[in-house]
Amino acid sequence: MQTTSPSSWLWRGIAITLFTLLTLLLSTPHSNSHTPALAQAQPPEFTPTPRNRIFFWKVTYSTLAPDGVTRPVILVNEKYPGPKIEVNRGDYVTVIVENALDVPTSFHWHGMTMRGDPWYDGVPGMNQCPIPPGTNFTYAFGTDDVVGTHWWHAHFENQYIDGLVGAIIIRDPPATNPFLRAYDEERNVILTDWYHQATGPLLQTYMSPASNGHEPVPNSGLINGKGTFDCKNVIPADLPCNQTTDRAVFHVLPNRRYRLRIINTAAAASFLFSIDGHQLLVIEADGTDLNPFMVDSLPINTGQRYSVIVVTNQEIANYWMRAEIGMDCLPKGNHNLDPIVLGEVRYAGAGVATPTSVGRWVPKPPVKGQLPEENPAFVAACQDLDLFALHPLKAVPILEPITNNYDIKVSFKRNPEDNIMRAYLNDITFAGDAWNPTIVQNLNENAKYTVAEHVMRLDRRDAVVQIILDTSGGTEHPFHLHGHTFQVIAQGEGVYEEGKTPINSINPLRRDTATVPKNGFTVIRFKVDNPGVWSLHCHIEWHVTTGLVMQFLELPDELRAMGIPKHVGKLCETPAPAGFKAHTGFMPAAAAKPAVAAFVNGTTTTFNH
Repeated sequence: MQTTSPSSWLWRGIAITLFTLLTLLLSTPHSNSHTPALAQAQPPEFTPTPRNRIFFWKVTYSTLAPDGVTRPVILVNEKYPGPKIEVNRGDYVTVIVENALDVPTSFHWHGMTMRGDPWYDGVPGMNQCPIPPGTNFTYAFGTDDVVGTHWWHAHFENQYIDGLVGAIIIRDPPATNPFLRAYDEERNVILTDWYHQATGPLLQTYMSPASNGHEPVPNSGLINGKGTFDCKNVIPADLPCNQTTDRAVFHVLPNRRYRLRIINTAAAASFLFSIDGHQLLVIEADGTDLNPFMVDSLPINTGQRYSVIVVTNQEIANYWMRAEIGMDCLPKGNHNLDPIVLGEVRYAGAGVATPTSVGRWVPKPPVKGQLPEENPAFVAACQDLDLFALHPLKAVPILEPITNNYDIKVSFKRNPEDNIMRAYLNDITFAGDAWNPTIVQNLNENAKYTVAEHVMRLDRRDAVVQIILDTSGGTEHPFHLHGHTFQVIAQGEGVYEEGKTPINSINPLRRDTATVPKNGFTVIRFKVDNPGVWSLHCHIEWHVTTGLVMQFLELPDELRAMGIPKHVGKLCETPAPAGFKAHTGFMPAAAAKPAVAAFVNGTTTTFNH
């Protein structure tokens, strides 16, 4: 088996570490008691005893115009992005959800392993039934084995595209935070693509033979829920649009070090993130602390998270923050999408003037009716950062020997039953029953699963699972695994050949969402040690709709012995709404036109646990 050279990796790691330390030392600002601090929300206080952090959520319909185009949305506590969950590692998180919609909903906690709490992972048809309309449900889970930058989103139908997303920040205690003195302040940067129509009508078109499997292309992009759009390019032309220049603004002080927690919550878009005139020191990927790695721009696919440190050591001025949508990663045909999504980084003392900074690439002005010119750097931006350059700060040996090996082929073809272009993993297009989840079926030790449920049993504790994801002949796909942080063993173009393809064998990257390149492969490994039902799926949300999903039933006997909390099982007593059919843009026949809901303050309560 061909592997990376230990000596070359060691010297590369030493060089990166020395360069990083030098950078941080040189950029450390001199103490200045006269420098005013900028107001910002304070993180929860660290306490010697873990706390139960309680969050109250109300899910309602509303309307929103984050880029100037007004459209119906679904929000938590009337916020977009939704309320942030910020706790300390070891705290217990309780989220009390009031579903004020007239349709079901559910929530997934992306990056949380749900170890010991598998019924709260939030996937209808796998580990819970949906939350019925007009009812409350409580999620509760621990954070003992997770840290870093994560996010939450709806996991029923395609509701997260309509606004149900937000950040989860799990803070490391000071005693174990390796970057405690490497930065002075931090900011969250939530990226998303944005559609000018609600998901329902888009789904009805997409899930029809006429779409030919081409998923909806977004109309714009947002940074922290803000963006701009040229109203002259609105399609259809009668959509309400007010021209706006309201962008996300990040106020910074000169000569400070800022940790940016960057989260891609998009339905489909990959971004190339950068700040004019500034470099990015990558220190985290999907909750895993990394040996620091310097880049000029950062590719980030949907579902992924990175932390970077930015030093504000440039001339006092205002600079563009750029999140460039990778047009090559999307279906062709949308001519009104401006792929350059902008925010502003404003130095204290620079005023409020619009930035005049120039990026590393300047596109020609867009022409209506023509596809916009694309940044040549984005040729590689539909792929992840160089796998062999990213290594965890805390080394963990490669998982071996392999006991369960799965070769998973991704394909798209017309379903002979309905003539709709659907997605397949090894010629199976996923179709589960949201009201008969696998975790409930597993209570019967003789349960039999349908082919369409695509259940893979993992019965042996501490077994090592290897998954080879193959997109040869197809486009790129960001795959996410619930319940685990996996090792990324190999990634590249062409076909993976065991024993011939170079692998990342020494301290391989650990994350939970990895891109399978166009016409290529990604190989991941994880240990069987977390009883539950865990989804593996492409995080392009439209591809989830068409069946690019499978599930692992992990340690089913141990899971059965754990039982299911009564209030979780009670969800399944409410049947599916009349006329419900999955992935059709379903709305109840009696559903009223969405109205703007009253604002409800979300509150956080703490008490000893």
